[in-house]
Order: sequence, then structure tokens, then C-alpha cells
Amino acid sequence: MADNRIGILFNSNMLRGLLQNKTGHEAIAFYEEAGRRHGVIPCFMRVEDVNVRQMEAVAYIREHTGYARRRIPVPSVIHNRAIYFRAGAHARVQSMVNRGTVIFNQVNRYGKWKLHVLLQQDPALVPHLPITVPARTGVVAAMMDSYGAVVLKPDNNSVGRGIMKLERSSTGWIIVYSGRSAGGARKWRKVNLAGSRLPRFVIAQLQRTPYLVQELLPLARYHDRPFDLRISVQRGGSREWKITGIVGRVAPRHTFVTNVAQGGTVHRLEELVAAAIPHCSVAEVVERVSVFSLHVVNRLSHSLSQMADVGLDIGLTSDGKPLFIECNGRDQRYSFREAGLYDIWEATYCNPIAYGASFLRS
Repeated sequence: MADNRIGILFNSNMLRGLLQNKTGHEAIAFYEEAGRRHGVIPCFMRVEDVNVRQMEAVAYIREHTGYARRRIPVPSVIHNRAIYFRAGAHARVQSMVNRGTVIFNQVNRYGKWKLHVLLQQDPALVPHLPITVPARTGVVAAMMDSYGAVVLKPDNNSVGRGIMKLERSSTGWIIVYSGRSAGGARKWRKVNLAGSRLPRFVIAQLQRTPYLVQELLPLARYHDRPFDLRISVQRGGSREWKITGIVGRVAPRHTFVTNVAQGGTVHRLEELVAAAIPHCSVAEVVERVSVFSLHVVNRLSHSLSQMADVGLDIGLTSDGKPLFIECNGRDQRYSFREAGLYDIWEATYCNPIAYGASFLRS
């Protein structure tokens, strides 16, 4: 393999962490091990350090004493693990693509509405999607009239930030949301509303930030707490979509959000199925959610062709029916570590390297 370098794009803070050996949830050693296995050299870089005109980049490459800063030709294959909020960064990435670089997961964050619209075009997926519309004040009121509970979600946030639940009660409506306490820490709050009128802070938030309103999905419950599944779906050396792993996430008692960053706990699928869906076997649930997840990513990748590594959030009803919740373009992967699924955790790093190596061999 004459060209044996694979670029891995990080944001600035992650690259600083690499040099200080403080990379948080990103397991750099797994990239290096995958590189050895597939005969490639991972080169960690920032898009800001790419000279598109000369097609050169400053990258950090593992050597005997640690990571060395090297100026190299832009690798012909790059795995993007960065999220960009500025048009200039997206333009620089696109310029590399225009010059022939293969960049998979070129875009790592898509608006929830965009993904919903794409999935809604497939009649077979529609029964698995929550009723979802852009959240304007009048629309939210209409959804509250139609459903006993709705969820307000920012169109473009992750890890459960900014999400709120409105639920009908015997005396009116209750809102559940995360707000800052006097000390600055975030805390989940439950407030009774006067009738069905939205609080001023909610109206202000809807005016300030694009939100969606959805019916609350009827998720199966584990010890009376809703849970969902994080499913790693990736392309590997065959370039075909495959399920890498499935792990469950259970919401804390005080809220409805399963994200681990919001206090959710990680559980193995076997434990959740036995307790919450006992009439289904684990093999049956795995088959259902795997077929469904592959259908979802194949539909999305028809329009978003550079996708190769995603984490799907999939709900289950008490009957074992899969429900689409979200698609994450930069899967944090550590849920598998938290569940003790170490081989799967490592595989989530190995598969993207195998996918990239397949382009270098062809």
C-alpha cells in the first residue's frame, strides 16, 4: 500500500487533549491498534491546519516518544470526527473533497427536521417515526390538544440539551425541563402550568432557537423508567453497512431523557428485554432493531452519501416495535465501555479505519 496514511480530523480541543494524553471519551489507542491491524498510519489533524492550495497539512503522528508534529501531504482518505459551526471550516473540507480527498462523515451533525423529512419519504418507515413538526407557539398548542404529552427538542443540539416535556395532568399541564440553579449547576425541574399556556421562557426559547415538537413516544420502561437503545451502525472493510453493537440507556427517575450525559444509565440489552419485554426473546429484538436500523441508514445514506459511522437512538414499545428517535453523526461510543462491552467498544474504532483502508487498497 503506497499511500498508507489515514487522516482523522479533530476539533482543536480534542487535538490539544491528544498531546496532553487527555482525550476524554475518545480512545486514541484503539485508532492506533486498528491502524496496525490494517497496515495504515492514523494522522490526527485539524481542518485549520490544512493548506488546500498546496494540499499539505500539519498532522500529529505516533512515534516512539509520543506524538510528533509533521507536515505531510493531505491524506487521500480522512475520517471526520470534528463538528464545525463556521462556514469557512465546511468550505475548507469541501475544497479537499473537490481536490479528490475521500472524507467520510464529512458532515457530523444534521438538523433533526432534515433527517425526519428524509425518513418520512419512505412509507415503510413512517409508522416508526414520531409525529413531528417545527415548533411555533400555535403549533405547540395544537399538538398539546391532540396528544397527552409532547416533547420540545432543539433542532440542532445533542446529548439531550434543551429538551423539554409537556404532559397533561389532572389539574392542567406539567412542564419538565433542565434549568440552571443559583449556583450555576443544571437541574431538572417540574412545574405545574396554569391551564395549557406556555411559560414565557419557553416562548422566548422557541423564538430564539429552532425547535421541533413531537408526540411523546410510548417507550418501554425498565423499573418504571423509559429506556432506549444506542445502536452503532458502521461501514467496515466491505463498505457495507453493518450493526457493530447495541446497548441500552435508561432515564433517571427524575426525568425522561436517557442520554448518559444527562444522568442516564447504561444497561445490556438482555437485562432490559427480560424485564420490560419478556414475551420477546433477545434474539427477536436484536433482529427487529437491526433490520430497522439498517433500513434507516440505507435510506439516509441515499441522500447523505458520505455517511459511514453513525449512532442511532432507537426506542422500543412494550410490544418490541422499534421507534426512531435520533441519528448521531459523531457517535461518542463510550456507552459500550460503560456496559462492559469492551470488544464492541474497540470495534467502533476499528471499523472506520478498515473502511478508510479499503479506499487505499482500491
